[in-house]
Amino acid sequence: MDGESRPAWLRSNPPARLAYQTDPLRRSLRALSTKWTLLLLRDMAFLKLGRFSDLLRNNPGLTPRVLSRRLKEMQLEGLIVRSGTGRNIGYALTPRGQDAIFVLLAFLKYGLKYHQRAVPTVPSR
Repeated sequence: MDGESRPAWLRSNPPARLAYQTDPLRRSLRALSTKWTLLLLRDMAFLKLGRFSDLLRNNPGLTPRVLSRRLKEMQLEGLIVRSGTGRNIGYALTPRGQDAIFVLLAFLKYGLKYHQRAVPTVPSR
């Protein structure tokens, strides 16, 4: 696109470029887009699941090894905190993890608008 075909405001004010390392969108995607991360945040935020076994049970296809790795990555990113000892270990969202709920809500809104299928109803007894 040559300079004359661009709007005048763009010719006088070229778009700012972010350095690769400091691009906040790129860094956010790196933190949240790893497979299972958003689903684990969903489970903790909306379903109030915090135990390893509950998170594993609620996500068919997720293996214990991958879950363990994701939980450690989420702790390092500051999204969750691990608490308890022995068999009473649990995970909870940190304030940073709670801020990520807005990302989940945006995905939910998009999914409801563009990818929602008819939800089967459960017959009442």
